[in-house]
Amino acid sequence: MVAVLEDARGETTEVTLPLMLIVDDEMGNRLLLKRLFQHDFQVTCVDNASDALDLLVQAPFDMVLLDVMMPRMNGLEMLRQMRAKASLVDVPVILVTALTESHYIVQGLQMGANDYVTKPLETDVLRARVQTQLTLKRLLDERKQHILELEAAQTFKDRSFQMASHDLKGPLGNLRMAHSLLHRYLSDDERAGQLMEMAETTVTNMRAVIEEFLDLAALQSGKLDIRIEDVSVNDVVHDIVSDYSLNAMEKEIVLDSLPTDLRLCADRARLAQVLANLVSNAIKYSPSNTTVTIWSEGYENRVRICVADQGPGIPADERGRLFTQFGKLSPRPTNGESSTGLGLWIVKYLIELQRGAVGVECPSEGGSIFWIDLPLSR
Repeated sequence: MVAVLEDARGETTEVTLPLMLIVDDEMGNRLLLKRLFQHDFQVTCVDNASDALDLLVQAPFDMVLLDVMMPRMNGLEMLRQMRAKASLVDVPVILVTALTESHYIVQGLQMGANDYVTKPLETDVLRARVQTQLTLKRLLDERKQHILELEAAQTFKDRSFQMASHDLKGPLGNLRMAHSLLHRYLSDDERAGQLMEMAETTVTNMRAVIEEFLDLAALQSGKLDIRIEDVSVNDVVHDIVSDYSLNAMEKEIVLDSLPTDLRLCADRARLAQVLANLVSNAIKYSPSNTTVTIWSEGYENRVRICVADQGPGIPADERGRLFTQFGKLSPRPTNGESSTGLGLWIVKYLIELQRGAVGVECPSEGGSIFWIDLPLSR
């Protein structure tokens, strides 16, 4: 229903009136309430709760005035059935009752009624309470719509980002293959060899950036499965050392790991991702002719895995930015490697998902020792 309103200047505006449902078995009460609100609402009246429930699922009512004492199904039972339906949970309900016993009013409010009035009705009070509930309903509807729009925008952004990142991985793989083939053909050309090394570094950096942003998108969407199992620390560390030995060798860095028989409770794939990030960072920020060391310690019911480097260390006033999103610090990679500022934040997030903790120690003699704590396997 559309109402035409006229302002002080004589200009008219069409306004869609909100919907009100009046449920009362007495005709006189229905007529009185309809007359009271017919200029502000599109009013529908019914004399029983069953018909009212049918109407509520057919139209988006903005207000329900509900008599408590009715034959067959009373108002409290109708209210219970309304609040059991997800689509009717937020519809404002004002109980209209001749009962003065407080326990009926309390019961109705506990079941989800928004307010109540008693007969004989005080029209000014009823109007004020209806207007209050209608205002709250509009604010709630606006908030829901705003949330839906934000969620849709976030979903679109995440999907677009993932698609773009995924589509970049294919061309990067082709570039790596082309680089490998060209390296064979131009192995005798010193200048070409230098250019090929630059190209290899660029492609590697680009791939690292893409992987970190894909991880970020997965973490923010909450679509990340964690499978806790019994894991051998030695096996995971051995695999990481094998994967990064070439990177260390290229920078003349010794990658050393101490054997251990400790086992912990973790998601093996995510633990490997965390350690890979810490070891990669240690190599990235270490100068040539230094050592990166990995070792494990068991204490109480925990296992601590440490990754130590002999790099420049972390300035005291910048340590608070560690493990934060895009928390870049003043120390820079020693060979032009990329840094998004996401790696340590991803480490912290993944470890906390596994009931663990993460931290760093900064020895006075220099370097950094990053560590993760996880539950000891029983």
